[in-house]
Amino acid sequence: MSNPFHPGPPFMPPPPGSQPPQGPPPPRPMQGPNFSYLLPPGWSVGEEGPFALVLRSPDMLAAIVVFGQSGLMAALSPEQFAHQAMAGVMRIAPDVRLFESRPFQPLPGYTHAAVMQTTYTLQTPMGPVPIQGVVFSHVAIGYGTCSGVITLAASAAHLWPSYRDWLPQVALAARNMGSNAYGSTAMGQTMHDITQREGQANADYRAWSQSNWQGVVNERWASDAQRQEALGPMLTGQQWSSDPYGNPDMRRSTTPACIWVSRDGREVHSHDPSFDPRTPYDSDWRRVR
Repeated sequence: MSNPFHPGPPFMPPPPGSQPPQGPPPPRPMQGPNFSYLLPPGWSVGEEGPFALVLRSPDMLAAIVVFGQSGLMAALSPEQFAHQAMAGVMRIAPDVRLFESRPFQPLPGYTHAAVMQTTYTLQTPMGPVPIQGVVFSHVAIGYGTCSGVITLAASAAHLWPSYRDWLPQVALAARNMGSNAYGSTAMGQTMHDITQREGQANADYRAWSQSNWQGVVNERWASDAQRQEALGPMLTGQQWSSDPYGNPDMRRSTTPACIWVSRDGREVHSHDPSFDPRTPYDSDWRRVR
């Protein structure tokens, strides 16, 4: 899967003489093409799309990142999804650490959630910058699929004490309201198509199975009938034979070598296979065996 969000490093090293923020600035409610969110004064939108929202502080030392995916084939825990999203998909840093995880109330539509602390090192042209923050991770585990979303609030480690009391609450206000939030619409259509194909395949299999079983039943009945037909003459000394004049079939003795019947209903048996009762004056005879 291609990376739907890789905006580049959201942080820059602190300029000389920079000071921590003095207090939580009042944020403004905003509505973008996909997300509704709170934007602190002076902050800018670095990315806003179906899969991700990135908000950056004026000095580029703090950020809010919201990122989600739909239709993952493996069931992931909140911790696993958070690490995969940060280190694998977004590639924020190779040394992402998540710790002190604890359960959290899942967002509507999600089944599990956790909040955890995070640290990593951001490599910049001016050197490595230690980052510290908090991650909220939500996953929805369904039949054969998993979806998830993380909300990251973080800053340069030396500034985190000034952000940790208010930045996570601002970050949690972000909601993806887009028509294809985190690819859910496209994935929903894909799952619908898969379900339809599986349903048709199951229906075809049931029809084939029923037809195949009916064939087995028919063959069993035919086999039983053949055995019964072969066994009947042995037990009763009689077997069914058709009437050459269109009269109903009759059970006749198996003892004679030949049997002849006439149109008027007369019947002649003989142990001589070559016996023939027909004469020039009485020729309307037919052999039934």
